[in-house]
Amino acid sequence: MTTSVIVLNGRRRSEEEGNAYVTGGEDRMSELPNEIVVSILSRLTLREAVRTSVLSKPWRYVWTRIPVLNFDANDISRVPLGDHEYNKWVSGVLKQHRGPNVDEFRVCYDLDEASSSHIDRWIGFALSNRVHTVELSLSNLNKQPFPDKCYILRHRILGLSALGSPLKKSSFNMFVGFKSLKTLSLKAVKVGDKAIEYFLSNCPLLERLSLHLNFALRNLKVVKPSLLLRYLEVVRCWRVKTIEICDTNLVSFTYLGKKPKTMLLKNAPKLVEEILGNYILPKLKNLKQFVLIVERWSNVSLLGFLVTIKNWPNLQRFVLRLNFNGYRWDDSLKEAPRENMRKAARYRHPCLKVVEIAGYRNACDFELFKHIIEIVVLLEKIIIDTCNPNPDSDSMDGYRELQSDEEQQLRTLVSLGVEFVIVKS
Repeated sequence: MTTSVIVLNGRRRSEEEGNAYVTGGEDRMSELPNEIVVSILSRLTLREAVRTSVLSKPWRYVWTRIPVLNFDANDISRVPLGDHEYNKWVSGVLKQHRGPNVDEFRVCYDLDEASSSHIDRWIGFALSNRVHTVELSLSNLNKQPFPDKCYILRHRILGLSALGSPLKKSSFNMFVGFKSLKTLSLKAVKVGDKAIEYFLSNCPLLERLSLHLNFALRNLKVVKPSLLLRYLEVVRCWRVKTIEICDTNLVSFTYLGKKPKTMLLKNAPKLVEEILGNYILPKLKNLKQFVLIVERWSNVSLLGFLVTIKNWPNLQRFVLRLNFNGYRWDDSLKEAPRENMRKAARYRHPCLKVVEIAGYRNACDFELFKHIIEIVVLLEKIIIDTCNPNPDSDSMDGYRELQSDEEQQLRTLVSLGVEFVIVKS
């Protein structure tokens, strides 16, 4: 028979010694209501929660009832795990789980289609336990996975045929789980158009949907006003051709990637935050916060694009992030037409209060800064960030500390009463 041990103050102790050491001979922690103990363990990493099993006999299986299952390989081992070890760890924990349901289920590890049988079972487990949050992060997002090797979320797991119609009988049909799902985040997971439509139609409580590096997505449709969906992210899904968002209750929409052939965004009265890559600029009257991320590959002037802020008359905060390194999302970026520049010079925005320019570096950006000062009549704060917005990039071309004379030149343009912040590396 193996005796459990616990390490305290650098000395290994038996389970009995550990119990007496921790509690002074009396196990007071075990006297707490069970739901409180489980709630405490849910705030630990899985590794830490499992280790509590050696504290005392009543604690041996408490960790198996926690509703938060976060399988982050960095939390379990300082030494990188192999695929086999990681899959064995996740499957072993799920086999021992005894909780009535699962609130959060997260897998964070570089896995691909070779582990599909394991991942299929994990998803089935989560959905059958009425999961609220599912996150599958199957790739390090700082590198590009091989599209052909990405894990595929198959139709049969959703209880669908290959054509998208419901199957009469399916061991993977987890309708109860879908009814409880509130947050779905899929990174480096190939999910087709039909599967996305199915999630939107069969997850009545779904509020957040995040799709990163999805190489199977072609046409995205979010068109039902009855949806509870509030937050939608589509990031680096390189093969998207059309996006249609109509009659929805979205509050925040993020799209970073190549410009789709068709992008329809209308009748979204609650949308107050939008984050878009490059120059996809729809008209939204209720928008209050807008983040525009521009991949700029030369010293082109962005002045003419300022005229587009008239599309958002109630905008209060505008963030312009200028990236000079990373993925090239659109090879056809050009300077705005001169007519746009003339219109921008005449326009005055009635509500904009906070402006941030991240990635500021050259004379073209000075021209942009100067014009913003002129057109924003109610400006309260302007932020200039001279740091490289992509610090992980090997290239630092064009990024340097703002010189004192350049900084002084900027400050002379700012009116009294306007807060001016310069962020330096």
